[in-house]
Amino acid sequence: MNWLKYARHLGVLLVLWTLGGAWAAPSIVVTNATLAKGLCSEHQQEIAVKLPDDWKAHNIKPPAVACYRAKIFMAHSPTIAWALRIDRLPGNHRITVNGIQLTTRHMEGADVTSMATLPYLIELPVNVLLAGDNDIEIDVRMGPFRKPGISPMTAGPIALMRADFDTWTSLTVDLPKTLNWTVAGMALFLLLAWRARPSDKVFAYFGGLMVIMSSRNAFYFLETIGWPIPIVDWLFFSSHAVTSFYLVAFGMSYANVDLSRIINPLRVLVVTFILGSFAALGTPHLDTLRLIAYPIMMIGGIVVVIKVVQTAWKRDWVEAVFMTAGPVGTYISVAHDYLFLTPYLDVTDLYWTPYCTPIIFLGYALTLMRKFVDTMNLSERMNITLEERVAERTRALEVANQSKTRFLASASHDLRQPTAAIGLLVSLLRQQKVAPEVKELTDMLDEAVASMESLLVGLLDISRLDAGAVQVQFQPVCLNDVFQAVRVHEKSAADAKGLQLRFRFPANAGPHLTVLTDPVLIHGVLRNLVANAIRYTQQGGVLVAVRRHGKRRLRIEIWDTGIGIAPDQQERIFDEFYQVGNSARDRTRGIGLGLAIVRRTASLLGEQITVKSRVGRGSCFAIELPLNHVNTSKPVAPSSPQHPMAGRNAWIVEDDPILRRALGEMLQSWGAQVRTWPDGEALLDELPQLLATTNRAQRPDILITDYRLPGINGLQLSQTIQAYLRESGVSLYTLIISGDTDPAEIARLSASGQVVMAKPFRSERLLEQLLALHQAKAA
Repeated sequence: MNWLKYARHLGVLLVLWTLGGAWAAPSIVVTNATLAKGLCSEHQQEIAVKLPDDWKAHNIKPPAVACYRAKIFMAHSPTIAWALRIDRLPGNHRITVNGIQLTTRHMEGADVTSMATLPYLIELPVNVLLAGDNDIEIDVRMGPFRKPGISPMTAGPIALMRADFDTWTSLTVDLPKTLNWTVAGMALFLLLAWRARPSDKVFAYFGGLMVIMSSRNAFYFLETIGWPIPIVDWLFFSSHAVTSFYLVAFGMSYANVDLSRIINPLRVLVVTFILGSFAALGTPHLDTLRLIAYPIMMIGGIVVVIKVVQTAWKRDWVEAVFMTAGPVGTYISVAHDYLFLTPYLDVTDLYWTPYCTPIIFLGYALTLMRKFVDTMNLSERMNITLEERVAERTRALEVANQSKTRFLASASHDLRQPTAAIGLLVSLLRQQKVAPEVKELTDMLDEAVASMESLLVGLLDISRLDAGAVQVQFQPVCLNDVFQAVRVHEKSAADAKGLQLRFRFPANAGPHLTVLTDPVLIHGVLRNLVANAIRYTQQGGVLVAVRRHGKRRLRIEIWDTGIGIAPDQQERIFDEFYQVGNSARDRTRGIGLGLAIVRRTASLLGEQITVKSRVGRGSCFAIELPLNHVNTSKPVAPSSPQHPMAGRNAWIVEDDPILRRALGEMLQSWGAQVRTWPDGEALLDELPQLLATTNRAQRPDILITDYRLPGINGLQLSQTIQAYLRESGVSLYTLIISGDTDPAEIARLSASGQVVMAKPFRSERLLEQLLALHQAKAA
């Protein structure tokens, strides 16, 4: 085997020469020495040895203590500092030259803590080496983790030996140790990737393999270790067993082999080795187990290497090269390092595994990089395809949405026409004196019409808010007035269910506590919230409470003792038509638009609606408003007479005959003089004659016109009539009634400056609007 030894040494020298580190300094090499058991001070029987030596050849079994003695002949005493270089020396050692102790490392006490045999350069000061023979004594404590023995000693000028020694140390200690700790750290990221993607078990197998193998390799270069020797020996053996398991699992996964049949037998085998080695802890049987287990592990390694190489060469050539070099090199290095258990390798040889492990990691890293690049390319292609599909679907949805909008606008208008007419006719019917049975039927009919109107008005409110047609008018608003208005509208509903409806102000707050907001919008928000609370409360009551929130804010809270809202529904309740616990769509519980309108309206006011609730206990909705410190008072509205429109002239243009008649009769019941037309063209045809034959007192005070008319629409008609009458010195106010929900039409009407009232409407609201217009005209 001498040729193999010379070939290995030649290879090392070639590496050193390539990196600029060839031996060129004049030196003295010492290969002859004596070896004795025990410390040098004990003067035990010595035997001659040839360095590098092997303790097993001399029946010395580590852990043990031994003494080396050697001589260096010097023709004359050096005048410069020399050094003694030993490339393989245990971490526990003490060196004495000519009776002068030069270095002591970890020789305190009697414990053997040596882990690795490492290179050392010991400085020999001037006058230590003398002319003639110089005695060298080396005490060592050798652990069982590396081949026991030391390398030949080399003496020479320290200035000439330092660079070569540093290069050798870097290549044989620092480089492999740094590489393996780096690989172990990077392998942890693979384990994290496996935690994020548990289905990719190949990450777990390869990450576990690299963490354990690289950490074990790095431990090869520790100088000493303080743990008990049997425990460390068992840990090393166990790491070999676990590494073999991960190697087989990774290789088979990489080769796309089904592991379901072999993974459990592999686990049983590994556990058996680990438990068996633990049972043999501190006994010679552990070495016997090594001689049995290591060949089994190597056979498994051969199978894995073949599978990995076969798979690798079906892929990219770069991946194939590295995934061949890595496993094959690792297998060869493991086989080489196994020979340290035999006499074929001496102590000066290097462990190959620490050098090959980073290669297999690099190979698989390139595999992962290829997969990452392929995945990114696929993702980009899928994104492009997805964007194209989304754009196509978006265009289709836009077309469908436009069709839906047109259909809903038309259907909504057609529904609002008869609903408005029915509402007015019911109001007229309720004014008549009828039998109690007929009155009960009339009330039921009125309730049904009110429910239909609530749905249509809610849809219109949503459309107006989405169209941006609602203009916010911020002004000081007295909360007491708002609360009274809410009380008037909602108290009857609360009384009908036996609920208490209470309003509470902060302590020491006067009756004119004001906030800065829009009176109409905040009234709508609070009324919707209170109505919603009453609707979902069966017993108890509803409390509207005002609390101070800081110095400049008020918080209005609406508490109820109703059914409550589950946490997963507290966001969905603000969606259109969503209702809690109303899958049967009971119309007495509303239609599911109130909270959607509330959230949109609060957003217009620059505020947010918050909700907290407990199922079965009740809910609390809240909104904050800025406090205004200016007290305001509301003028008292005069009571309406029996004929509030007496002496007024009203012109009505409505293409729906039923609604036109209902409007006419309702205004006549209020005392107004009424003329009606089916469309705007008919009115414009008669307009010159009307202006010529009527006196000023008979000319119209107000024009009520539908927006959608045959020919000219209501907006154009009102603007034309106003222009005609303005020339005659007559001021005309117009009221446009519209059933449109198209956001574009709503925005157009809002920007016109005309007063618009949405269909359907109740007679009370119509009268309120007409009186407001009359007051504006009088002003």
